[in-house]
Amino acid sequence: MNTQLLAWLESAGLDKGRARIYLAALRRGEATAADLARDLKMTRTTMYDNLRILEERGFARTVRRGKRKTFVPLQPKELARRIREQGERLKDLLPAFLALSAGSAPPPFAETFSGPFAAREVFEDILRHAEGEYVYFSAPEETARTVDRRFMAAWVKRRVAKNIRSRALRVKAAAAARLDPAYAAEEPFLRQIRYLPSYVGLSCSIYVYGQRIGIIGTQREQAAYVIRSPDLAFSMKQLFEFLWGLGVKA
Repeated sequence: MNTQLLAWLESAGLDKGRARIYLAALRRGEATAADLARDLKMTRTTMYDNLRILEERGFARTVRRGKRKTFVPLQPKELARRIREQGERLKDLLPAFLALSAGSAPPPFAETFSGPFAAREVFEDILRHAEGEYVYFSAPEETARTVDRRFMAAWVKRRVAKNIRSRALRVKAAAAARLDPAYAAEEPFLRQIRYLPSYVGLSCSIYVYGQRIGIIGTQREQAAYVIRSPDLAFSMKQLFEFLWGLGVKA
């Protein structure tokens, strides 16, 4: 697929998987979920989940042909028109936005994501908001089950390109020795790792970056969360620093 088109769609708010689906649908003009799943070697369930999100975001619409349901992507000219209109509306509304933000901080909020790609939302949020470094607690072998290996390898390269460092507190397990370098190597990936005491167990991974906290659940739950709260992020960072002092190197 055209990497420039993929990069633009990602900058417009789609993750790479949904950007690929949009382009595949655009190539066909109109397609069923089964057609697209076959083209991209994805399961139908995963495809339906992603098409639903593309439809919610206005990148596709559903058309019924009798009992047959097909998906039609937003056409490029219509996409360009929508982007232009959004830019014009933002210009008109900018003074009101600035007036609201003057002298006030945005309130805390939490977002919930579900489905097989939920974990990606946290990783993308880290790239958008991390301020030079992020820290996290994790059971890496569990995290490895929640994200595609190719996505993770590409994501780590993007993080390194942005010069975002990381410090990890991990639960050490026998499976950790078999982890992909994208998870396990340190300095090439601007990463430091220490291990928690053996009696500590973790199922979820918790990331602290800027004024935000990202939480990735287990493969079984297929859920992830992003919380924006300066006070909570500060408290979690202090807890991390305390435990970092207790952690040991491999």
